[in-house]
Amino acid sequence: MLYYRFRNYEEFKEIFAVEKRSNGAEVRKNKILLSHLKNAALLKYCRERNDFTLLDIKDMAQLQQSVTDAVCSSGKRDDSLPHKVELIGCTYWSGQYRTDESRGICEDGDYGSIRYVNMERRRVFKMKSAKFLRAVMLETSVGKVLSPSVVNWLCGDVFTKQWYTFTLGCTSNMELHVDNNFEAIYDSYRCKGDFNSCMTDKDRHFFYLDSVKAKAAYLKDEEGKIVARAVLFTEVTDQDNRRWRLLERQYTTGEDEMLKYMLVNKLIQENRIDGYKIVGASCHEANAFVGIDGSSLFDRRFEIDCDLGMDNTLSYQDSFKWYDYDERKAYNYKHSEDDYLLDTTDRNLNGDDDESDEAWDEYHQRYCTETRVCYMQGREIEVDVDDLEDFNYISSCGDYYHHDDTVCCDWCEGYCLTDHSVYSEITEEYYCCEQCREDAESSHKENYWHYSEYDKAWFEDADELTEIHIWNPQEEDYRPQTIHVDTVESLLENGQAGCFEDEYYDLLDPETGLPLNYSDDTNAYEEEHEYATVEEAV
Repeated sequence: MLYYRFRNYEEFKEIFAVEKRSNGAEVRKNKILLSHLKNAALLKYCRERNDFTLLDIKDMAQLQQSVTDAVCSSGKRDDSLPHKVELIGCTYWSGQYRTDESRGICEDGDYGSIRYVNMERRRVFKMKSAKFLRAVMLETSVGKVLSPSVVNWLCGDVFTKQWYTFTLGCTSNMELHVDNNFEAIYDSYRCKGDFNSCMTDKDRHFFYLDSVKAKAAYLKDEEGKIVARAVLFTEVTDQDNRRWRLLERQYTTGEDEMLKYMLVNKLIQENRIDGYKIVGASCHEANAFVGIDGSSLFDRRFEIDCDLGMDNTLSYQDSFKWYDYDERKAYNYKHSEDDYLLDTTDRNLNGDDDESDEAWDEYHQRYCTETRVCYMQGREIEVDVDDLEDFNYISSCGDYYHHDDTVCCDWCEGYCLTDHSVYSEITEEYYCCEQCREDAESSHKENYWHYSEYDKAWFEDADELTEIHIWNPQEEDYRPQTIHVDTVESLLENGQAGCFEDEYYDLLDPETGLPLNYSDDTNAYEEEHEYATVEEAV
């Protein structure tokens, strides 16, 4: 643990806790972060430079910020990467691409692509945002030592959504509202589509009006319908007595994460918030806040004033879920053993409910007829049995896992956990097991590579192979075989092969230096040579 700044083993266990499933199997939290810290190539990189900033990371928000900063810095220091790539306030550096005055925004309104100049061809092109950022990142010294899981997460899961939201926000007519109209944001009639919230139409909005200091933050589309909303706690205090304006977990039409990013970005632009819940964070992640500059607030202990009596209306709390009744405060961490838990659908602290016999779908945030246990980011989550579209069944585990935690085997087409997959450098694909990888590589070689009969091995480039004549004493004749050029060179150096008229032989006549059957067929050779000469003359 010399290069990692965990306070102790208990903190390490808290961040990367191993959670037990219902079937007895164990899964680890923050797997992408853990794979980052376990990356041997990255550790070597940090040791060579005596800079361990990229290893001093304890949460996903910090991972995103630290890696992005490191990629930008390493590119700036690299003279082989002279061209600026400016995207959403960050400056990357590239040897093959640059952005122009449009800063990557496509003129045709393609929100998922980036406009760039190819410096070799001196022309403007566009490329999918994730693919483009990946190409730029992998040009840098830092990008080359990052684990594939981190690159995939940062370019695909994070940047793709950020770029879409950024470009859409430049042209969108979405209207931001910040007021006390909590009734509206929990009213299905005034909201567009399903927000997948357990508090919709439950008349629980009085909690925010009566018990805490908060504002309703929401976006309206051109039709006047609410498409994104979140609760903004206006007076939050941390352990250093610093005041914050924190935006809670965001809810949108159809769980559209682009709209979540848009809501956050507009609040930042109008200086309404100091921090926010990470987009995509679940209701179980009470400390998943970041500052508006992207810095992690993972280690911040937040509290709010909360005047909630036993019979007062309660609304489900995602973050400030530990309530001290005597102190009249709610916390985003376990404060004492006597805390009331506010992450409940009960109507009040007495435990009264809405007399519903329906099951609660944690993933979609709605009631349903029946749920089953699934797994997402290493934890159990109840999901509607009739809506498992975002989950893949892994037969080896006998459970459903969120698609972000799985990969499809390119050989057998079965799903497996990303952490359990194996990567092939030959096919550049992921597989569920070593056997599938071996079978896929064998098939790939047979289809695209070239076989050396002499070496009994496959080689990718046909130019690596030549031909050698192997003497067969039974037939008293040579048979041609493919052979690697390095093997031929070795045989020639060791006197195990010879060359005659630019052709290789494994055995030549030691007295004449000619092929063994050359003297026996001299007349035939001469006749053939004479015929060829005459034919050429004619």
